Amino acid sequence: MASKDEAKKFYLKGYERGLRDTIAEVLRLTARGYGPTELSVVLKSKLIERSVEAVDRKIEAGEVDLGIQAPTLGALRGRGSYLVREERGEQVFALLRELTAKDARPLCISRTHPKDLGAFGLEPTNCVWLTRQSEKGLACASPTDLVGLTTTIHRHIEGGSAAIVVEGLEYLATQNGFAAVLRFVQAIHEKVVSRDSYLLMSANPEAFKEADYRQLARAVTAEL
Repeated sequence: MASKDEAKKFYLKGYERGLRDTIAEVLRLTARGYGPTELSVVLKSKLIERSVEAVDRKIEAGEVDLGIQAPTLGALRGRGSYLVREERGEQVFALLRELTAKDARPLCISRTHPKDLGAFGLEPTNCVWLTRQSEKGLACASPTDLVGLTTTIHRHIEGGSAAIVVEGLEYLATQNGFAAVLRFVQAIHEKVVSRDSYLLMSANPEAFKEADYRQLARAVTAEL
């Protein structure tokens, strides 16, 4: 499903193109001597339907430049960072398992206890538990230590072909403030793209201000 921003972008692009085509047609008919009454009759006829059908045929034939890249929400389009829209971290884990099956090196940073992530094929050694406490045998990190988390992720990415999950950006935002989390995402995104790796971040849009979520969406490769 397309995001609101992408849906709006495509709607406005089509609306603009339609207005331009309509104005061009009116000017053409006016130049041929059509008066107001004749123009009204022509424009209310099947002209619009025929025009839409003609453009549709051209698009199918590859003769029309849509002007913007078509959205590919719902599927990974290649290396980069992805914002996964979900109330709970579930899809991110499924995607991580999918990438791990293709030999990507996994790293999961999550509020969920590492032992509870076994259902997704994750070993505790591949997980960092976001918690203020420590537990023997587990890698733990404070949710307010964004610098430490960034360093951990950068080190994992350094070897290339990595897949990282960050579960619950809204939780990190409540602990650190939105501006800090946005900088965190931007810093990791740059590294991920340059190291042929993947970053999957689950986020519940309802937990953010609309303007803040749009900033997050613009900072990544795509939404899922």
